[in-house]
Amino acid sequence: MRIFIPAMGRVNTKNRDGSEVRFSEIARRWLAGGERLSVMLPKRQIGVFESQDVRGMEYQVFPEPFESEADSLGNVLKTYLWRLFRCLFMPYPEPVDAVYAPSDFLVDLIPALLAKIRNPRAALTVCVFLIAPNPFKGYENVFRPRWRVPTIRGLLYWSTQMLAVGLARLFGARLLVLNSLDRDTLLARGVDPKAVTVVTMGVDVGAFSDVEVLPETPKYDGVFLGRLHPQKGLLDLVKIWRAVCDKRPDARLAVIGGGSDAWFKRLGDEIAAAGLAGNVDLLGFKQGAEKVRLLKNAGCFCMPSHYESFGQVAVEAMASGLPVVAYDLAIYDEIFPGGMVRLPQGDVRGFAAEVLRILEDPARRAELVEQAGCVACRFGWDEIARAELELARRGGKD
Repeated sequence: MRIFIPAMGRVNTKNRDGSEVRFSEIARRWLAGGERLSVMLPKRQIGVFESQDVRGMEYQVFPEPFESEADSLGNVLKTYLWRLFRCLFMPYPEPVDAVYAPSDFLVDLIPALLAKIRNPRAALTVCVFLIAPNPFKGYENVFRPRWRVPTIRGLLYWSTQMLAVGLARLFGARLLVLNSLDRDTLLARGVDPKAVTVVTMGVDVGAFSDVEVLPETPKYDGVFLGRLHPQKGLLDLVKIWRAVCDKRPDARLAVIGGGSDAWFKRLGDEIAAAGLAGNVDLLGFKQGAEKVRLLKNAGCFCMPSHYESFGQVAVEAMASGLPVVAYDLAIYDEIFPGGMVRLPQGDVRGFAAEVLRILEDPARRAELVEQAGCVACRFGWDEIARAELELARRGGKD
């Protein structure tokens, strides 16, 4: 089967979000199974796939006049607008059997729809892996009765997603989401129930098991992994670790993840202001064996996210033998039946107390680690890739 995939990616290629990791894992398995993947992408995105060992796709590359990977709104807008404009004049492959948009961003969706127009018999699948929060609440207040002045980014994300879902409905797409609450949200917006399917993220437990901690691998009491983004609760994380260090002054935290220069600076300033410069290390973006070693050599995983659609990093932490401490988000009910201690959102003191309990109670930690291993084994990429290939082949409604 030949599948057309617009993979425009993000402006900053030195970071990954869950949807990019997910597509890379699935694409590698589709290619190994003999599927032909015809991918439209900017040149800079090739390195993203190669760094995750995805090779063998048919690339249709278009040039970009911009090289900056800055996360500023102006740079992101001009880069995405150029990609949207350029895709209007690209030659689309014919014939293809399926069209698969790995995100609902317009830079992925519009070329997917153009390919569908040129291949009317092709099945169309669109991944909607994070419901844009109400811009008047923001990521921090999705599950809290609070309001805020909307940001330009928040308004753009919410409005363009509403447009994207409407266009996907118009073209008869199958929409993939990561939890039943997101499915309910799309149904409330008028999407046909038969056109929405709940899928999952995954982890290669065997590959994680094969990675061994090296003598030089740093040892941390806690570790955070994820994009440096408001939804991840980073400012709460600083407060949490301050409370941990009040009881355990030598406790060390690793923060793994890429993000904008502005967020690195803000987080660094908050860490310094809290007197944690010697306790918290900002390690930047890591992947592969280096990331797994850091996880395996830590005491626990800290995940104070205010909003998630799944929690891919929690699955990776569990596959690394780490117990997870997190805020109690509703979606975790169906995803994480064990291996995770959950606290009310904003309960910084309670979060820190659970971290300390795990670090100081080996029996408690061992119990959570055993649960975590069982949870991680539920999410194998091989089965996910096989099931998703069948969904992509059918497209539309069941």
